[in-house]
Amino acid sequence: MIEILSPEGRVGTAAKQLAPSPELLAGKRIAVLDNLKPHAGYIQGAIARLVAERTGAAVSLEIAKVSAALPAEPEVMERLRAEADLVITGSADCGSCTSWSAYDTVELEQLGIPTVLLATAGFTELARQVSGLYGLPDARVLTVPGPLGGSSDAALDAMADAAVETALALFTGTADANSVTAPKDPS
Repeated sequence: MIEILSPEGRVGTAAKQLAPSPELLAGKRIAVLDNLKPHAGYIQGAIARLVAERTGAAVSLEIAKVSAALPAEPEVMERLRAEADLVITGSADCGSCTSWSAYDTVELEQLGIPTVLLATAGFTELARQVSGLYGLPDARVLTVPGPLGGSSDAALDAMADAAVETALALFTGTADANSVTAPKDPS
């Protein structure tokens, strides 16, 4: 028997929706999902703490997955589901880490957790494209100039300071997720 396959194939997955954005972040629990890329957890944590300070939210969990080149493990996702109302994940700053960070973002959004994906400027478009292939073209992508690895703590803090307003807008749904970029690092 010969099977004939269509060359058209299927591209991407069915469209998915963002988790509902909270109007207010006061009392919300913010978690960081670190993919262990150099300095990713540092800047994600800095942004989470700044958001918490400005809104009355709290940073409830900073957790790492085993590898940037893999999806978050089921037990990590379960902890995020149990201990977070909002998540900052990433970093999207190379090929495989961008793909898996986008995957984690889509999965968390489908669990009902608004999630901001931290990307460096050179990988923002890839993060959006990959999120779209996973069914979530409107993923909340927060762009910082980068690079993360090799940057000083002061430079990372400056990037976090410049990104916090955009992160707030992404979490609360007051920004178009496809048009926001954190300002350039002032240093």
